[in-house]
Amino acid sequence: MNLSQSHNLTQTQTQKQALSQRTLQGIHLLQLGRLDLRDYLENKVLENPFLQLEVRESRTSGNKSQANDLSWIPDRKQSLFEYVTEQVMLTYRDTYLRTLIFWWINQLNDKGYVIKSLEEAVDETKAAPIQLMDALTLLQQLDPPGIGARNLQECLMLQTERREDAPDIAYLVLEESFDNLINRKWGAISKRYAVSMENIQAVFDFIQHLNPSPGAAFQAEEQISVRPDIIVTIKNSQLTIRETRYGVPILSFNKEYAGELEQLQDKEVEQYIKDKKKEYEVLQESLALRSETILRVSTAVVHRQTAFFFDEAHPLVPLQLKDIADELGLHESTISRAINDTYIQTASGIYELKHFFSRKAKTENEDALSTTSVQQMIQKLIDEEDKRKPLSDQKIVDLLVKEQIDISRRTVAKYRTELNIPATSKRKRFD
Repeated sequence: MNLSQSHNLTQTQTQKQALSQRTLQGIHLLQLGRLDLRDYLENKVLENPFLQLEVRESRTSGNKSQANDLSWIPDRKQSLFEYVTEQVMLTYRDTYLRTLIFWWINQLNDKGYVIKSLEEAVDETKAAPIQLMDALTLLQQLDPPGIGARNLQECLMLQTERREDAPDIAYLVLEESFDNLINRKWGAISKRYAVSMENIQAVFDFIQHLNPSPGAAFQAEEQISVRPDIIVTIKNSQLTIRETRYGVPILSFNKEYAGELEQLQDKEVEQYIKDKKKEYEVLQESLALRSETILRVSTAVVHRQTAFFFDEAHPLVPLQLKDIADELGLHESTISRAINDTYIQTASGIYELKHFFSRKAKTENEDALSTTSVQQMIQKLIDEEDKRKPLSDQKIVDLLVKEQIDISRRTVAKYRTELNIPATSKRKRFD
């Protein structure tokens, strides 16, 4: 056998794409919002002793120290437990009954409802049921109205009995016909109490203004204001697009500290400093690329949606990630990362950059309408409808067809749901 015939040696060349650490870091930074970016950089500062982080917190420039400005410290909010306990201490004498009230207070959840049943209360406290009910009743007489309720129905009833403006039959309807009321079986209620549908409508409107979660107002909330990344202004009928400078993390390298260590003339220390400086340079490049990409994408989006900034109706044309990706020569995933948690300040308010992307809606017009535009038309039709005879989804379809918008009833129902607009039966009024 010929050796050359028995063995065929072939050489093939394959390419394997590997993302460098620099590229991975750039991708990661691009998808971080401003607050997350600050957290990320603060962690980097902990890892690299030569890094220094400064955040420009205001629009004004200068060296004026803000060390004495304590306005960022939130006021301490009184808890629901503290608020109710304080009332008990000021209102009731130190008796066993007051002890049971405190027990009930400890059973309140964040909404202000008690989470234990009377049977469970008896089992845990060994008190008599009548004593526990008396204690619960006293708790329910405190503020906020509705506190200590065992369910939504009781919560609304507790508030209703305190309100002088409550409709005459409101408490009775809540007590005896609650399910029929919320399920809009108003005909049965009207017949049972021999009242008109207008009276039932008045009761329903009244409870809409009651608070289903009386304890929610006492929950501590972290107030984080949205800060825009891009500012769009109009001057001489021209759009100006620029980055914001306040709230932007500024990274620097501590040359003075590095110089002190270099004086030690230790090769390992010198290599350590060199490595850390390289980390800083790579990080700076990634930050610059992040800023540049967000500005490029934002500029392209704003130019595509020019009408939004000049027209009071703020219309949007159909715009997808692919459109901007093709225009800028970037991948769609890059566009997606760039618009994530990015906000634009306009004359009409602050919008997330995602707001300006909209799907196309099928129409008979030569120019396609955006989903947002069609939803705005549906919203307008419903806002102007006769509430005694609200528009059905099919009727909305018919009205849109007259505007040469070809849309299915199913799509109308979908858009209506996205707009949080109830169905026809839920929008009907009797007054």
